[in-house]
Amino acid sequence: MLRLLQAFLQKVPHEISQEGCLAQLLRIFNMLVSSPSSDEHGFYVLNTVIDNLEYGVIDPYVTHIWNALFVRLQNNRTVKFVKSLVIFMSLFLVKHGPAALVDTMNTIQPTIFRTIVEQFWIPNLKLITGAIEFKLTAIASTRLICESPVLLDPSAVGVWGKMLDSIVTNFSRPEEDRVEEEPEMPDIAENVGYTATFVNLYNAGKKEEDPLKDIKDPKEYLVASLARISATSPGRFPQIINENLESANREALLQLCSSYNFTIV
Repeated sequence: MLRLLQAFLQKVPHEISQEGCLAQLLRIFNMLVSSPSSDEHGFYVLNTVIDNLEYGVIDPYVTHIWNALFVRLQNNRTVKFVKSLVIFMSLFLVKHGPAALVDTMNTIQPTIFRTIVEQFWIPNLKLITGAIEFKLTAIASTRLICESPVLLDPSAVGVWGKMLDSIVTNFSRPEEDRVEEEPEMPDIAENVGYTATFVNLYNAGKKEEDPLKDIKDPKEYLVASLARISATSPGRFPQIINENLESANREALLQLCSSYNFTIV
């Protein structure tokens, strides 16, 4: 069913918007994401929409999406929800760019983007599992620290350093050392009122595809990106790295640079 939805969105995106189907899909997303026992299903609906539709099609609904997510984050956050939120923000970024992510989030509340990054993205990045999700969040995080004026601003050096520290942690430590086990969530069948068709979006043998097929190695992408931005401001980034990364992560980053023959100047 998920693959059917993906194919439908790819073939007729404009018809979906014109016929009101997208609004209906997002109402179902809103209903699913509001509960801890069904939020993961809601994110699958949402991620499928973001992954397959052009920005112009989803633009009228972006404020609604962020409002729904932030209300849930404020009222009833769980580790599972926050991880799903980080994955969604990462997908939004790689599809539509850092500026679109920052600007649309900040329309809900000025500076909320930086708050979300500090309080939720950075601390929970190390908890991301799954090969595609791991790669997606690593590359999105790299793009944030290398492309976003918000994080490249001198006032954000601490946030920049903590984000890089989290990225390097993911690359240098095995999953079992950084991820805590989560309690199992109740099955969605326990909930009443959800349309069975859309519940099956999650349950029916989904096959995830890599949205970043062109980037083969996220570790190389990180050090290449760092080398590129450091060349524009020699001396700035080594100091930030020394002041904000754990000693083990500083060493791991040096080893990555050496392995891929890049230098942070």
